[in-house]
Amino acid sequence: MFLVSRRLFMGGTLAAFAAGTFAPHGFAQTTSHLRIGTKLELNTLDPHFFNGFPQGSSHKLIFDALTALDSELNLVPALATSWRLVDEKTWEFELRQGVKFHDGTPFTADDVIATLERVPNVPNSPNPFTQFTRTISRAEKLGDHRIRFHTETPTPTLAHDLARVFIIQKKFATASTADFNAGTAAVGTGPYKYAEWVNGQHLTVVRNDNYWGPKEPWAQVTERVIKGDAGRIAALLAGDVDAIDEVPTIDLPRIRQDQRFTITSGPAATVQYIALDAVRDESPFVSAKDGQPPLKGNPLRDKRIRKALSLAINRQLIVDRLLDGAATPASQFLPPRFDGTSTKLKVDPFDLDRAKALLAEAGYPNGFKITLHATGDRYPKDRDIAQAVGQTWTRLGLQVHVEALPGTVFFSQASKQEYSAFMAQYGTEEASIGPRALVHTPGGIYGTANRTKFSDPAIDAIIEKAQAEMDPVKRKPLVQQAIEASIETQAIIPVFHPNWEMASKREIVITPRPERRFNALMMKPRAS
Repeated sequence: MFLVSRRLFMGGTLAAFAAGTFAPHGFAQTTSHLRIGTKLELNTLDPHFFNGFPQGSSHKLIFDALTALDSELNLVPALATSWRLVDEKTWEFELRQGVKFHDGTPFTADDVIATLERVPNVPNSPNPFTQFTRTISRAEKLGDHRIRFHTETPTPTLAHDLARVFIIQKKFATASTADFNAGTAAVGTGPYKYAEWVNGQHLTVVRNDNYWGPKEPWAQVTERVIKGDAGRIAALLAGDVDAIDEVPTIDLPRIRQDQRFTITSGPAATVQYIALDAVRDESPFVSAKDGQPPLKGNPLRDKRIRKALSLAINRQLIVDRLLDGAATPASQFLPPRFDGTSTKLKVDPFDLDRAKALLAEAGYPNGFKITLHATGDRYPKDRDIAQAVGQTWTRLGLQVHVEALPGTVFFSQASKQEYSAFMAQYGTEEASIGPRALVHTPGGIYGTANRTKFSDPAIDAIIEKAQAEMDPVKRKPLVQQAIEASIETQAIIPVFHPNWEMASKREIVITPRPERRFNALMMKPRAS
């Protein structure tokens, strides 16, 4: 997307650390250089351009938000030290004092206001951050370190939403994405300072010794993009990197047996799902099977067809055979261990007989032709998993073609509604986000990740009721109702929740996060 290579030497800091080496025994040196290999391909340094996994992971090194989530997804203070509800449409935040940006500029409420003004004005964003700020009608400065947010509607998740919005300096409020990519505007308050970024290759940062929070152990961090699974494994085994993410399941046994390394695994607040074009009267990749009369309409509009497609997925087989158990079959947006999820929803069983009966009941006893689109380079085994779904759909009686594409192409086309069925992942982090982002009719403050433009006014009303309830005790069952309504109509088909499998040198301790993250903030030296 961007071809950028810029370097800021900051008084020779990067050069001073360029020769740093990994210290294997206790990491006593404060000049240690942590090198990680990641599949997450960072394509911008603009913290407001693309709400995606790579950006959320890497930008956290450089920038802070008002709030943050800990490793259990609990809300904790960051640039805001506290917040309170004044009334159902007004929130007041106390801001942290004594914080400075990397260039020494003090952090104040003006920077927060400037950030919120910039978010909706970033052009060409493929997944904008407005989904986290749209309800804010006005930000009122009460002092340099106090701010009040007025919202258009009751917004019980505001403090949680603002954990996703990184704060920039007021002077960069009109900076372009190119300015951030060049490094000139990539000046945050975070624990590390920008040093160098080469798009598609690596990001290098150096420790911010004036950080307001705990001092990080790594003097320098380099994130190398190594998209190929074999390449990441080879880099780890050769000592070229100190930790890697998305360890291929086939390589887990040999890494575990190698005393030089350790495996860290954690459950993900993410769902791998299938979205279906249930809106249009005709869909671009749905047609009659070869040699059969034309279809009457778009079968995906029928709830029974969508349910049949869900029943024709062997989730457990995918988890066991393709992912070697590094996932769990999914019944909803988040794994049930997270607060606010439905206790009623169960994983759809693999039931071809029932699925075939639903096809016949809906008027398609002989099936139809369909293409399932997926990424081929984004998630573990994404191409293979799509093929596995296609094979069982074929057993259902459909004529299925599976097309796996590069992620950059896939998401652009999916956002333009160019597919009939596609498979992707979505990390929700809070129970109500899935329905409001993936299922609610797009066009207002919700539905920002609803690429199929699914629309059901009755479900919209349930989601909106849950979003408007400020009492957390009353809100929880409403959120559960919204989740259940979304899944029962098969607005999306949940397939599985992945585990994050990471490997590192034994001298490193990794604390896994439920979100799709892989960065230096998760890594500490093992105590001697």
